[in-house]
Amino acid sequence: MTNEKAWRVFLGSIVLLIVSYVIYYIRYPMWQLFSTLELIFVIMFLSYFIIFIVALSLFRKDSKKSISDVFKNNSNLMILVGLLFGLLYLGLYYLISYGLGSSIELGSFPNLRGYEDYSAYSVGLVFVLYLLFSVFGAFAEEVAYRGYVQTRISAKYGALIGVIASTVFFSLEHIHVFQTGWISQFIQNQLLHVVLFGIFTGYLFYKSMENIWSVVAFHVFLNALAVSIPVIVTSSFDYVFYIAEIVSFIAMILLLRYIPLKMK
Repeated sequence: MTNEKAWRVFLGSIVLLIVSYVIYYIRYPMWQLFSTLELIFVIMFLSYFIIFIVALSLFRKDSKKSISDVFKNNSNLMILVGLLFGLLYLGLYYLISYGLGSSIELGSFPNLRGYEDYSAYSVGLVFVLYLLFSVFGAFAEEVAYRGYVQTRISAKYGALIGVIASTVFFSLEHIHVFQTGWISQFIQNQLLHVVLFGIFTGYLFYKSMENIWSVVAFHVFLNALAVSIPVIVTSSFDYVFYIAEIVSFIAMILLLRYIPLKMK
């Protein structure tokens, strides 16, 4: 196999990442034109819809499978597994944080942290739109980075490289390169979670025989809970977040390692 053909395996993933960056470049300046959360969440939903369509187009072009194969569900058990792992992650993270002396409390509903400077015509409508964006965003990302990127690269280089590559592209997609003041804060507060999240979902996708609904259930559950139930963790010292994240995901990966999920 030639080097050119090997390189082309990654071409679609690079295109998907570039499209994401172009969307961010256009999207964030547009926020200055709007003052209400309703419009902002609609724009965010539409941006993920574009990524979703691009991912499906790339899958159709590069894969020998049909698009219907992406969404094929051989067992609803995989959805339950995703939900249970989502619940397990939250339980482990909060338990470890609390055990390390952190305080845990509930914030106001809905969770609009980061959007305090914007107004809203209706809090109820804002919640619905935010939830819709969060759920669809999780769905679109899993279709793009597990359904397309991981499937495409795993077929050529094996499962391990597929998981690593999908995690790398998934993590890069979350770094909004045109917001330089935001990048350092993201690296300190979110990058570890995104990387570990990508590794776990990639492994879950592999263990479930590439059942997209297992990782969609996991991702959607966490996003929906983050919007609906704002839990605030006040760390007792600087490294609580890192310890809780690492221990939680390692524990889940080890558990997943010994669960027989492969289906006929």
